[in-house]
Amino acid sequence: MPRREILRTKSISYGDLLAQLFLWQKAFLLAPVWGVIVIPILGFVCRAMGNGPTQLGFGLVLGISALYFLEDMLKRKIRLDDDRIYFGFRAFDIKSIIGVEVLYKKGKFLPASLVLNFEKGKQLKLSLGGLTEEGVDTLIKHLQARNSNLKTAAVLNTLVKCRSIKRKPLESGDKLEIAYHSRRFVGENIDVFKSTARKWMRVGPVLTCVLFGPCWMGFLSQLYSCLQPHSYTSAMNLNLNRFFSQLFEALLSSLGRSASKANEAFMAFAENPLVAVLTAAGIALFILYLFKLLWRANYVCADPGGLKLILRIGDISVSLGSVKWSQIQEMSLSRKNSSSCKVKITLSNKKKMELDLSCINEEDRALLLARMEKYMPHKQIDPELSQAMLPKSERSYTEIWLQSLNQAPERKTLEPLEPGQIVGENRFEVLRSIGVGGQGTAYLCRDLQSETAEAVVLKESIIPVFADSSVRRKALEKFEQEASLLKSLDSPGVVKLLDYFVEDHRAYLLMEHLDGCNLRELVAREGPMSEERVRDLALQMTDVLKFLHAHGVVHRDFTPDNLILNSKGKLKLIDFNVAQQIQGGSSGTIVGKHAYLPPEQFRGKASAQSDLYAFGATLYYLLSAHDPEPISQSSPRSVKADLSEAMDKLVQKSTALQLNNRFENAEEIEKALLAMELDEAQVICNLNESTSEVEVAQHG
Repeated sequence: MPRREILRTKSISYGDLLAQLFLWQKAFLLAPVWGVIVIPILGFVCRAMGNGPTQLGFGLVLGISALYFLEDMLKRKIRLDDDRIYFGFRAFDIKSIIGVEVLYKKGKFLPASLVLNFEKGKQLKLSLGGLTEEGVDTLIKHLQARNSNLKTAAVLNTLVKCRSIKRKPLESGDKLEIAYHSRRFVGENIDVFKSTARKWMRVGPVLTCVLFGPCWMGFLSQLYSCLQPHSYTSAMNLNLNRFFSQLFEALLSSLGRSASKANEAFMAFAENPLVAVLTAAGIALFILYLFKLLWRANYVCADPGGLKLILRIGDISVSLGSVKWSQIQEMSLSRKNSSSCKVKITLSNKKKMELDLSCINEEDRALLLARMEKYMPHKQIDPELSQAMLPKSERSYTEIWLQSLNQAPERKTLEPLEPGQIVGENRFEVLRSIGVGGQGTAYLCRDLQSETAEAVVLKESIIPVFADSSVRRKALEKFEQEASLLKSLDSPGVVKLLDYFVEDHRAYLLMEHLDGCNLRELVAREGPMSEERVRDLALQMTDVLKFLHAHGVVHRDFTPDNLILNSKGKLKLIDFNVAQQIQGGSSGTIVGKHAYLPPEQFRGKASAQSDLYAFGATLYYLLSAHDPEPISQSSPRSVKADLSEAMDKLVQKSTALQLNNRFENAEEIEKALLAMELDEAQVICNLNESTSEVEVAQHG
């Protein structure tokens, strides 16, 4: 029996907070109002038909009230899954939606309602006043991802943008001024109120029953008596009616006495001098706290002079703190929890300053980070801080791609693309295959939409066709992870990602074309390289590794096959399929070429030093034209005796099996390489001086 797939569900809040608060009161108060209309009608019907419908009519009013209450509860949320929308008691098929439009009220500029039109004339009308901009955006994206034929009103995108509009940062020359929302005390209190409302609103039914119970007892008493035909009386009915009446009077009397006693106790409590003093102290503390909240910065300014926190009230600006860039010794990320992140600034005089990232919009964080890097070029910013200040990508195509994978593939075989085939919505023409590996196939293509028909590289990987949806999802998420990683790495030493897409059950990375060959092909064609050339390439490699590790990325496959040397003699690193973000103490899979893997990577615990081992193994290959022996410390002098001892020691230390014996970072390797160049220059200088002395002696 095939396993049933579990539907992924999500919910969107609908209705304002006031409607949710009065949910119970609406149900208990409006039912008696309905009864005023329904009771005479039912009484007339009962008297006309005799004794039978009495209990039926009584239950009908109660049933209508209960159904109203239940549906009102269900309408507080719009529930979604992969196939349907649930609103109240109704369920709608997503694939049967024809379009989404908006309705306007007469004389109003902004739309008032969102209308989903279904086949066979059905409609679902939602008030836009009950939806947040995030709710509208979530709903539309969910529907578009699961209904490719859906037509939406163009005004919806504008509506979401207008409702979530933010103040743009002020940029003038070298000055950047961004909003700092440190005084969100009103909004924060409302958020806390909303987040805790569900918990304390559970007492709503109890309070409602206590406060409105007498009203209900009187209503039930009158309802039951009105439904009885005038000619039909019995001791049982009279006793029941008397019971309801007495219970109603007893509850009213009890509530009245309780309210009177509570009022007397409150007045006695308020007249106590100690209570008066404590109340005054509480009010004073509240005013002080309110003033402290108001006396907070609402702008951050970054200019060549430094970083400033400013409180601006109208045209008046007050500086609440400033620091010069030269005074900053260290900038790091202080994280208390997933939602509370602060920029911790340590000054040279040991003083500290903090910026709350939650008070800065995501778009503004990237601008502030750019200014920090500009005004502090010689001071390294914590990679974790840089990552936290970069905006998160809002484009995630996984759901849309999964929807497209429900269709059968046009290509019935797994054969590679042939020259002349067109992919990417008739944009790229395949010229030839340039590489086949375990992670996919790379093709040299021509961009037909480019005026110069420039050459680009398409890296293709196949998405499983007949596998379970969870397997396809995992493959797509891995592909999007590689694409997002490449997109975030902007460096001359890293291949540039131009775009990425999924088509016909295949995922494609569009990358720049590098006019050169990888180092393995170069060594295979020309043989072992000279020490001087290897040293020059090694310095370029350290630049690449410094950039990657500063951004928290471990390549895990740093080999001659993935280093391309272009026609200008510049190296570029490719293939980030197995690269990962550095995570302390985390384990991963064993990936990479065995001759270039350090012991810790075989255990699935790669770190930045693992790339340094692969770097040393790569130098060994360039110097000897042989792959190093796996899980060993390499010594190129053992196969090439004319190498300098300094180069041999550098390779040995890079490929040390123990982490504490290996170079700690790429900066240390760079210093060692530069020291080797200085030593060589000193030797040449000494040789030149000796030659000059001999010439002088001969001419003398």
